[in-house]
Amino acid sequence: MRGALLIAAAVLLGAGLLANGFSDDHSILSKSGPTPTTKKSSTTTPTSAPVVQAHDPAQVKVLVLNGSGKAGIAKSGADVLKAANYTTLEPSNAKGGTIATSIVYFVAGYDADAATITAKLGLQANAAQPLPTPPPAEVADPKDAHIVVLIGTDAPVAGGAGAGTTSSTSPTASTGVTTATTGTTGTTATTKPAN
Repeated sequence: MRGALLIAAAVLLGAGLLANGFSDDHSILSKSGPTPTTKKSSTTTPTSAPVVQAHDPAQVKVLVLNGSGKAGIAKSGADVLKAANYTTLEPSNAKGGTIATSIVYFVAGYDADAATITAKLGLQANAAQPLPTPPPAEVADPKDAHIVVLIGTDAPVAGGAGAGTTSSTSPTASTGVTTATTGTTGTTATTKPAN
């Protein structure tokens, strides 16, 4: 009889817990007033993609390749990155000639580093791209680099305009005055021809 009472009490206690939804307010034990109810929201919170953190620059190996057609540009680009504490491999020339648009290739997990390097070199933000397998002909052998920078004629280090910079000239027919606007700040220079 005692066992049956204990089982009945346990069943009632379990039923009470189930009816209250396992709330943490212990109201089934205290019996002090009505039990608050919780309405579950039907909306879901979107989950965001994990934020990729850049590595310590000293841990990032960068290979800089010159595709600008001008001598010494790969070394100049590598020097900019060395000054920012990146580990640069021996700079070299890109295979196959001149490249108009710079590209910053990265291996998996180094996309944040590629974006930082792209900005440091003054390149367009969309210059950062995953390194394809097999590597492009211009790269040939990426060695053990995490980032491969192909410097094209558009790179500031090669004398190009770079990211967000525009350059235009417009002669005025009636006066012979040429107005040139360059840079992100909109600097304007006006030149009059000599008489």
